[in-house]
Amino acid sequence: MAEIAVLLVLKKIAIALAGETLSFAKDLLAKKSELVAALPDDMKLISNELELIRAFLKKIGRTGRKDEVIETWIGQVRRLAYNMEDTVDHFIYVVSTHNQTGSPLDYLKKIAKKPQRLLSLDEIASEIKKIKQELIQLSESSYETEKEMYLPGHDYSIRDEELAGIDKNKQTLISSLKFEDPSLRIIAVRGMGGIGKSTLANNVYKNEGFNFDCRAWVSISQSYKLEDIWKKMLTDILKKDKKEFDPGTIDSAELKEKLIKTLDKKRYLIILDDVWMADVFFRIKEVLLDNGLGSRVIITTRTEEVASLAEDSCKIKVEPLGDHDSWLVFCRKAFPKVENHICPSELRQCGESIVEKCDGLQLALVAIRSILSLRPKNVAEWKLFYDQLIWELHNNENLNRVEKIINLSYKYLPDYLKNCFLYCAMFPEDYLIHRKRLIRLWIAEGFIE
Repeated sequence: MAEIAVLLVLKKIAIALAGETLSFAKDLLAKKSELVAALPDDMKLISNELELIRAFLKKIGRTGRKDEVIETWIGQVRRLAYNMEDTVDHFIYVVSTHNQTGSPLDYLKKIAKKPQRLLSLDEIASEIKKIKQELIQLSESSYETEKEMYLPGHDYSIRDEELAGIDKNKQTLISSLKFEDPSLRIIAVRGMGGIGKSTLANNVYKNEGFNFDCRAWVSISQSYKLEDIWKKMLTDILKKDKKEFDPGTIDSAELKEKLIKTLDKKRYLIILDDVWMADVFFRIKEVLLDNGLGSRVIITTRTEEVASLAEDSCKIKVEPLGDHDSWLVFCRKAFPKVENHICPSELRQCGESIVEKCDGLQLALVAIRSILSLRPKNVAEWKLFYDQLIWELHNNENLNRVEKIINLSYKYLPDYLKNCFLYCAMFPEDYLIHRKRLIRLWIAEGFIE
């Protein structure tokens, strides 16, 4: 019902903003207040927000995933859509009424429902502004809803279903999380960038079978702020209890005290993703007290120094994939529509040469296969790509292997997407970018429509 309500109001807005209607409305609105004059622009913005919300409603429909939070959100969408439809009816009726009888705009009265009490343009403008503000908040909240539906807030470049060759590491990690040892245990997952450490950690983080009372996932930037890390931890921890937390209203000392108090009686799981220096952990650990309930902290890192924080039995070193697993990972995406993802015989030799250059790094394999999945499947095209890959790997000395391959992926993007990608560099490292906000910023810059 919510999707239908949104679709109906989108059609009404399209009628209200149609050429002849808008032309007459602008003449009428220009004589009014600034708030009234902004009506067409506000309705366009509302239309854009509703399109995004409609797309999200479709996604919910496809997944079939609905819980109390999602149902509440859908109900709010439906209510706003009905309010907006009524307000647009008022607008259409006012515009058509102010026009001369017998003009082409008379047909609008038949489209719009006649209101019991006709609002003035000032009242319509105020209501539209209120709906716009509510809708933006609702649109932003759909990001949080979507995040709850799918993954925690961190890097998920390699999807769980794409993991290969990690069974042994996964079992070791699962064993470390089990409750046999009631003391706090630090578990270190070490490996080079792009090898799949975060994805391995995420695979167990989402597993509800370990009976942790609360969980938190924090990505640690190289220029971290301890207070920001603690705020993220507390936000994640309180989320399960559906408790409100405003990070802007608490100072560092209060934050530390609240975290310690919150974790004191809980069996917690904390993921500290991409830790570069051991001293970062020691500062964070001030709130991670051993409460004897079998709590666990998983650290993902590239350095041996950080990995040494864990006991030898709790250290996991993620190695590059072997040739067989690398080929499987590559073929799953490069040939998504082919039965059993089998590579055509004429492409196998070139494909194996390309995969070999990835050195078993899962992120590199994901990047390359994504490019080739969209390119023509012929020998000439793949050989051309291989030559470009070789050139890329032998140049750009300031980049590591994964970065060189990602750089090649960037070169294959359409120009308009390159602009969108580069725009993301304006945000700080590990900054959580809300998708809806980013799309609006891209539209404002003229990158997309």
